Amino acid sequence: MMRQSAFLVLLIFSSLYAGLRGGRPEQIGAASLLSGALLSALVVSPFGGRFRLVETGMLLIDIAILGSFLWLSIRSTRFWPLWIAAMLGAEVIVHLMRAIMPGIIPQAYIDGLAIWSWIIQLMLVAGTWRHQKRLARQGVDASWKS
Repeated sequence: MMRQSAFLVLLIFSSLYAGLRGGRPEQIGAASLLSGALLSALVVSPFGGRFRLVETGMLLIDIAILGSFLWLSIRSTRFWPLWIAAMLGAEVIVHLMRAIMPGIIPQAYIDGLAIWSWIIQLMLVAGTWRHQKRLARQGVDASWKS
């Protein structure tokens, strides 16, 4: 339970930081990640059956968020969305591995998903921090490719 609480604190911090201090790409990224986490909490299997099979609802949410970060990678001037898209791709692969190898213990499945979620939040913070550095140095930081 401690790990979930700590992740919730990181999720709220990273989303607020990106929402308040980031440019439009950071704000879109934060909204995508926050809504994905909230939706995932709603669609996960009930206690007792969690992660025993592929969490289909979470897989679909991860695919949708992956799509939003691929779009950000193509349209924005930022590099960090590509890193997050890669990590989301790794999460999708973890779901697919669970389907292919049903003998994987649930805790390994949980941990395989969770590790990427933590790193993704840190990447959002780093991307927002770099945006702030570019603003301080140049006075402007274009968000979108022309």
